[in-house]
Amino acid sequence: MVGDGVNDTPALSMADVSISMQDSSDIARELADVTLTSSCLNEIVEFKVLSQALMKRIKKNYLCIVAFNSSLILLGAVGILAPGTSALLHNTSTFAFSAASTRPLLKDKDDQ
Repeated sequence: MVGDGVNDTPALSMADVSISMQDSSDIARELADVTLTSSCLNEIVEFKVLSQALMKRIKKNYLCIVAFNSSLILLGAVGILAPGTSALLHNTSTFAFSAASTRPLLKDKDDQ
């Protein structure tokens, strides 16, 4: 639900995701889950694209982390990796995935 006035507050409070704009009423901004810093409705489209890209990154990282850590456990269980090596690889992969997650999700408008 997108709303900007007092009349929108019941719907904003009941919505799964509620969005208010920068120049909305105080109560609408307070009830909304997200307050956009612009009054342009095109920002909602960019917000949706950003959220979809973020969820895609989270799912991808989760699968990669689970697969990598599972392989470390398996290799450690069969005796191929020493516990110290496994711990080092786990901590290094945590740092690498965290660093890779800081990349921008959207391209700059100048690059398009």
